[in-house]
Amino acid sequence: MTIFPTDDNQFVLDGKPVRHIPGAVAEITGGWPLVHSVGDVWAQAGSVLGMRTIQDYELVYFPEGTTTQYEREGVSFELDKPCFIFTRPDEVHRYLFDPVRKVRHLFIHFDYDNFRQADSRFNTLLNDCNKLLVSSNSLLPGLIKQMLRIANFQLPYWKRRLSVLMAAALEELCASVDNALEELSNPLPIPIARAMAYMEEHLDEPLSIDSIAQQSGWSHEHFTRMFVASVGISPKRALLERRILRAEQLMMSGQWTVKQIAYRVGFGDEHHFSKMYKRIRGITATTYIARCENSIIHHTTAILDSETSYPVNRHILVNEYIK
Repeated sequence: MTIFPTDDNQFVLDGKPVRHIPGAVAEITGGWPLVHSVGDVWAQAGSVLGMRTIQDYELVYFPEGTTTQYEREGVSFELDKPCFIFTRPDEVHRYLFDPVRKVRHLFIHFDYDNFRQADSRFNTLLNDCNKLLVSSNSLLPGLIKQMLRIANFQLPYWKRRLSVLMAAALEELCASVDNALEELSNPLPIPIARAMAYMEEHLDEPLSIDSIAQQSGWSHEHFTRMFVASVGISPKRALLERRILRAEQLMMSGQWTVKQIAYRVGFGDEHHFSKMYKRIRGITATTYIARCENSIIHHTTAILDSETSYPVNRHILVNEYIK
């Protein structure tokens, strides 16, 4: 099999032009996705994009819910919550943007041989899925925004970084064939969320896992299994982590002794708290308190920065299309 590009960047196989060569993208990128273009755009109220088809794959992130409609081959999806829209090559589709407000959307056009070769890891996207809701703890919005920053600043190896982050985003999007959509669209199950809230409200008390499990309405064993599946750690470890975090908030304030903090976060005594803190954090509580006395840390507070560090409404060409 002989493959070579022509002057117009199309590929020729055994003398005949073709749109896509299996393995061609992988040969260029070393197996990573090939990012064609990225953008961060505010669409005018009431504007329409389409009907159209594309020759590569497109992932679009809508950070806010609106009345925008995405239509694909006669099926309509209302984008009323933060979500991703995924479009495959040759799918006839269009966007009907919210008629009364501007709509921000971040997009990435790319190609990926693993998609072209129908890798089963990506069945979630390769089959009929187009709309993916975004959970509050999803990494995906951050990955997409980081790709936009990289594309705008274009520091050394920026194209490679885009490819690597694109691969990471797709892996996150298709974390498992069976439950990727559920992981993205659903918050914690209500019984788990109820138990977590109870845990947070009673951190200063001698809580048992049995008492926490009772808030879910499940048995201790079923609660533990569901908790690990939903949160990723055991209820016992989650309780310890919440107590440690609460203790650090108190230590940062500089108003409490280690003994006072230990009791305020539900430890029976100062020795037990100090032992567990050292085991979890690798330093003593006294050391942490000393670090918090640094003026830079002491006067620091976390805020949500709504400003974007790059200019929006830009469409940035990253690589030419493989046709």
